[in-house]
Formats: sequence, C-alpha cells, structure tokens
Amino acid sequence: MGCNEKIDSDYLAMAELTKEIGFLVQRSINQGYEELSPSEIEHILKMTSDVILRIKSKSPELTV
Repeated sequence: MGCNEKIDSDYLAMAELTKEIGFLVQRSINQGYEELSPSEIEHILKMTSDVILRIKSKSPELTV
C-alpha cells in the first residue's frame, strides 16, 4: 500500500469512527438522555481501539 493510499485509508477509518460516535451521541440526546450509557461508552472505546490498532498495524516504524 502506497503512502497516499494509507493516508486515505487512515482518514476514512477516522472519519467513519467520528461519524459513528456522532450517531451514538445524537441518538442518546434524541432519547432524552444527558449522558451516554456505560454500554455506549464501552462501544465507543472498543471502536476507537480497533481503529487505532488498524492504523498502527499498517504504519511503518520510523527510525532515525
């Protein structure tokens, strides 16, 4: 995978994560809740962790 393809893929993964988090927050607000439920928070943390691992696994290690 080329550098530009990796950047595009990483950007897409982060954009999808942001969109999904926004959806969860908006749904919670629409249901009248002022805070996210523990399961929603756990889901957000899991998704974030998955995206980070995906990005890190594709990142070449920088050496000096």
